[in-house]
Amino acid sequence: MSTVDIFNRYALDYDEWYRRHELVAMAEVRAVSMVRPEGFGMEVGVGSGFFAKNLGIPLGLEPALAMAELARDRGVMVVSGMGELMPIRDSSLDYVVMIVTICFLDDPRNTLREVRRVLRPGGRLVTCIVPRDSAHGRFYRELGGRGHRFYSAAHFYRVGEVVEMLRSLGFVVDDRAVATLSRGVGDYYEEPRIVSLEEAENYGFVCVTAHILK
Repeated sequence: MSTVDIFNRYALDYDEWYRRHELVAMAEVRAVSMVRPEGFGMEVGVGSGFFAKNLGIPLGLEPALAMAELARDRGVMVVSGMGELMPIRDSSLDYVVMIVTICFLDDPRNTLREVRRVLRPGGRLVTCIVPRDSAHGRFYRELGGRGHRFYSAAHFYRVGEVVEMLRSLGFVVDDRAVATLSRGVGDYYEEPRIVSLEEAENYGFVCVTAHILK
């Protein structure tokens, strides 16, 4: 079963995670809110629209139709499509946000190239991940190894790997990140903080920001 098929079949189950882990979800929303750029932007891999709704991101791109319907129900304008071939005009967006999307992509570089194409000169990209070697990353990788319906399809990255990917594609990466969930796996709220890229490897949720030159 493909990743898109998984999210179509289990869309409601995925969305339920936010209700069952409300404190963690709110810590993640707060982290993204600290780096969400101004202007008109899009969330790539908008899923059920939880983040876009809470962050005021007007547009979302989503290949799984069942997830897209949940996002539309939340008032998000959703474009159906794949990150590797976005039906979006060149240089039309001020920012793009990707929240734990990169780990479900077969080839993240292709999607990041498309992100670069649709961003205006000076446009910003926010990429949020669960770092591979953090307590959360290890926990989700273990679940994936046991056949978890979502995490078995995920590939988790180190912060350094994401930074290297972005730089190789011409993005200028900020030397600090916003991070939260440093106390291990559990349902708790932790106010996000600004940390170095090296420190960020130990947090459960990290947002890396980058821009393209004008």
